[in-house]
Amino acid sequence: INKKMRRGALRSALTDAHASGKLAVVEDLSFEEPKTKRAVEILDALQVEGRILVVLARPSETGAVEKSFRNLVHVRVSYAGGLGTYDVLLADRIVVTTEALDALEGVAAGSPAAAAEAEAGERL
Repeated sequence: INKKMRRGALRSALTDAHASGKLAVVEDLSFEEPKTKRAVEILDALQVEGRILVVLARPSETGAVEKSFRNLVHVRVSYAGGLGTYDVLLADRIVVTTEALDALEGVAAGSPAAAAEAEAGERL
């Protein structure tokens, strides 16, 4: 599959997730230290359950966000630059930060600058 079709499939999957109410946008996810209990509290406050996909713009500086969510069996953490259509379709609910949403809009639209920035975030 070429890049144009891949971007179109991702855009379609995200649009469908938004239309069906699967998408929850949060201002920021940041943790001073890894705490699974805090991750559970955030998910409970958002009233999300089932298979959950957490989308970040880039890896957190300390890795605390990723460590906090990786202990939860039903949660998968992904970055905007590496997000795949299959990940979006598989998730029952998607929690995305505003920064990641901006990056996804650029990637899905085919913006070279946004795609390069997202890929740089993925490599960190």
